[in-house]
Amino acid sequence: MVRFRRLAMAVAPVAAVVMLAGCSTPAGVDKNLVDEWAMLAAPKVPSPPVGACYDTTVPYFETDTLTVFSFTAVASCTTAHISETFFVGELSGTAASASSPPKGADLKDAWAKCNTEAQTFLGGDYHDARLELIVLPPSTTQWSGGGRYFRCDLAEVQSDAGKPISRTSSLKGNLTGDKPIALTCAQEIYEADGKTWDDYEPRACTQTHNMEYVGTYLAGERAFPKNADERRAAMRTGCEALGAKFLGMTQQMLDNHQEVGIGFWMVDEENWLRGNRTARCYAMLYGTKSTIRSLKGLGQSKI
Repeated sequence: MVRFRRLAMAVAPVAAVVMLAGCSTPAGVDKNLVDEWAMLAAPKVPSPPVGACYDTTVPYFETDTLTVFSFTAVASCTTAHISETFFVGELSGTAASASSPPKGADLKDAWAKCNTEAQTFLGGDYHDARLELIVLPPSTTQWSGGGRYFRCDLAEVQSDAGKPISRTSSLKGNLTGDKPIALTCAQEIYEADGKTWDDYEPRACTQTHNMEYVGTYLAGERAFPKNADERRAAMRTGCEALGAKFLGMTQQMLDNHQEVGIGFWMVDEENWLRGNRTARCYAMLYGTKSTIRSLKGLGQSKI
């Protein structure tokens, strides 16, 4: 028994030494358990995915009221949808440093980039088609959370009035080949007074029609035209030049023609402020006149 006690006494100090060794601080460790940890990155609002498609209940597109909340994502672009995201970019400069999402002129760079990318995506200028180019900044909540993206969508529309058309396929390459959504001929739709141009119905040029797309005119840098006189001053000369070229006429021949003139459909103010200072221009037959062929190269011929 005595020997056992002595053995126990001999072992105990060794155990104590081992325990103390286990609790000692290794070289290079300062015993501060938190100061060496990397800080977690601040949460960031994710940018929307390119190639996504969306539905909407908006009856007509109005640039100044469209937001990311105007659209609901669908499963894929083979599902019925209205718009398609073909590009997503990052805002910069003053557009990114403001306290709220940008509007108007603050979206000039974003609109210009979307316009360029749309041409690549479609294979042509979207202005030459029944299309709406939609540029969407983040929502107010996303902006507060650090979101600084801009989303570029394209949507097929019935006419320049901006009524959406549902699709089940991508718009990619739609301005190449036979260009199924290109602007060509149409029939005017008037308001109840029978005099005020309200809208148009797209038609093949071999069908009865009384108007035809001749091109899009981009105005120079100027304030948004607020009334009919200012709109004519801003757009009429440019559209008439495009029309005369399309019709194969001199300006004087166009001025004196008794059957055809030039009309235009101009963008809204928010689009204008973003840099899209355009009007789509149309050759339009006077009165009740109609035709079943294209007016291109008409020259001095009769309708």
